[in-house]
Amino acid sequence: MPYLTSSQTEWLKWLALITMVLDHIGAAFSANYPALGLFRVIGRFSYLTFGFIIALNLSRDHIDFSKYFCWMLITALLSESVFKAFNPEYGRLNTLFQFFSVIGVVWVYQVRHIFHYGLQGIFYAIFFFISYHADYSLFGLLYCLACYLFFQVKTRQDRLVAMSCCILLGSLMNYQFLNSRLGYLVVLSLIVTFYYLFSPSGIRRSTPGVERMKKVVFYAFYPIHLLMIVTIKFIFIG
Repeated sequence: MPYLTSSQTEWLKWLALITMVLDHIGAAFSANYPALGLFRVIGRFSYLTFGFIIALNLSRDHIDFSKYFCWMLITALLSESVFKAFNPEYGRLNTLFQFFSVIGVVWVYQVRHIFHYGLQGIFYAIFFFISYHADYSLFGLLYCLACYLFFQVKTRQDRLVAMSCCILLGSLMNYQFLNSRLGYLVVLSLIVTFYYLFSPSGIRRSTPGVERMKKVVFYAFYPIHLLMIVTIKFIFIG
């Protein structure tokens, strides 16, 4: 699978952001308005797509890991307080810490020749520890790494194996939703998502022209939209 164009990647970002908002609206209000549980079904598209995009970016040549680290970590730290306000009973770190872990694991792998095996192990342990305590836990990390593998391998057979791993891990990552009362719709949502991401007739044949989003807008979107949902919920539900 060739790399996506900038326009195709931006289109994916917008779809992921929109479905993330719907997912979080469903999470915040479905207890009071059960019909909004459908938004959680639609929202299964979001993390799977963000993980796919991050894996794609990490596969590009000449990636600046230091900037990627800083943007993700700073935004994750700034988002944590509003994430806790969004769901006070949820004991895990916000999703951006998960993506931070993904970047860290891939970075250690790519520069492994400059580190002793013991130091590599320490770094891996740190990032896996963060991942374990973040949203979607280790399945979220492994799904992103499987997507990274998908972009790294060259032969058709290897890509089919990597894609199968992505589908398996993405499904395991959503096991809680698969076991819900809307589980049959979640299955349909996952099928549509995987087809769109991994099929040649998916993204590349359905992408309108989309300009590149400013980086600060993309990263600020996560805490700002959570803050807006928390505020609306406080005003109308309490």
